[in-house]
Amino acid sequence: MNMYCRIIKQTKSLLYLRPYSTKNPFSKTWNTISQDIPYFFKLREEEIVYPEHADIVIIGGGLIGVSTAYWLNTRAGEGISVVVLEKDFSYSEMQKKFKYGTLTQHFSLPENILLSQHSAEFLRNIKQNVNNNVDIQYFPTGSLVLASEQYADKLEHNVAIQKEHGLRNELLSPNELKSKFPWLNVSDVKLGCMGVESEGIYNSWELLKGLIHKTKELGTTYVNAEVVGFEMEKQRDVLMEGIPPGSFERIIRVIYKTPNNEEHKIKFSGCILAGGAYSSDIAKLAKVGTGDGMLAIPLPIDKREHGSYIIKGKAAETGLSTPLVNDSSGFWLRRNGLDNNLLCGQLPSINPEHQNEIDIDTIKCSLQNRFSNYENCEIQQHITETYDCNVYDDSGILGPHPYHNNLYIATGFGKYGCQHAPGIGRAIAELIIDSQFTTIDLTRLGFDRLLVDEPVIEFNVY
Repeated sequence: MNMYCRIIKQTKSLLYLRPYSTKNPFSKTWNTISQDIPYFFKLREEEIVYPEHADIVIIGGGLIGVSTAYWLNTRAGEGISVVVLEKDFSYSEMQKKFKYGTLTQHFSLPENILLSQHSAEFLRNIKQNVNNNVDIQYFPTGSLVLASEQYADKLEHNVAIQKEHGLRNELLSPNELKSKFPWLNVSDVKLGCMGVESEGIYNSWELLKGLIHKTKELGTTYVNAEVVGFEMEKQRDVLMEGIPPGSFERIIRVIYKTPNNEEHKIKFSGCILAGGAYSSDIAKLAKVGTGDGMLAIPLPIDKREHGSYIIKGKAAETGLSTPLVNDSSGFWLRRNGLDNNLLCGQLPSINPEHQNEIDIDTIKCSLQNRFSNYENCEIQQHITETYDCNVYDDSGILGPHPYHNNLYIATGFGKYGCQHAPGIGRAIAELIIDSQFTTIDLTRLGFDRLLVDEPVIEFNVY
């Protein structure tokens, strides 16, 4: 079927293509009218469009993928066609596990600091950027980092870097911490740092919904589908170091399967891999990690689970000014919005051998060490979130693959992916439209660092 796209109409469990009938002209006209009237009055479900061509295909409809679609459409307008493939089109799992995002600027890498600054600006102007009806429920809690004696010097070093980028942070001694936050146990704390500007929590689910709505208005097409393969085309005139002449293959189509197990293909100019924890498996479909030469190096993304726990009825003791607290052990604590509850958890380890060692007993031990009013705390498991962890250096991978130069990677940002998504999406759009980074130089986060073994490590104290 040689068309730009296939349009399939769906009613409940019936999926069909409207045929061109050879019936009596009156019957044919009546059938056409009877089918079109319900669609005109929106009495049936919307048409399902399966495009066969697109300028850009984005694999993954999470915040990073949708943010990329937003920036591509915002900058290029109708001059670019964008398709987003998302296997959980209902976002059912995301709605259960994906509500509050955090905004912090406590980093050692300039790239992370600059991405957070951009996110703060983007969220501050969310109604102008996305829609007046979007309410991300931003709550400026501030962010407090606690360093043990072992990490105090590192914290001071990080604060110096942050101040070079214009951040307003306040270093606090244990006595000052206790005076400011009487409910904190600081017996093992050497130094604290309080972020006093553009740090807090927000409803990331509302942000995602707003961006999806906006990108649809701007022309992005969303398809409920799971990627199952790529088609490649030999380009004998391409010469690349380490690749035998005449053997280079360029990815030109993505193959995907719908919930009805139908396979479709989209031919594209560029493809963006923003598949989160599943990115490595998707990359293998393009021979990344299974081929020769540059294709022998896998995309080092693995799934990490991070459980959060709810402490009932204790938020009144810490007050509305309770900051997001992180300490050197990886333990974190914050208010659960305006509820009279606290949330806490332990950041997952990059080492897969230790990822399942965190349980409620570990949390209770960490909580007892940090929260003075630990007695009579009622603790329950809240939710388990899934992160895309870059097991190479725990920093995100961003930019074109060195072999597949039309495959742009945006994954592995882990716990920072949610808050950095606006800047990550803008960066990918710059690479596609401008052929270079024009706002924040994120070159160091490229896949090339895996080839030369130069990790980019965020040396935070938590």
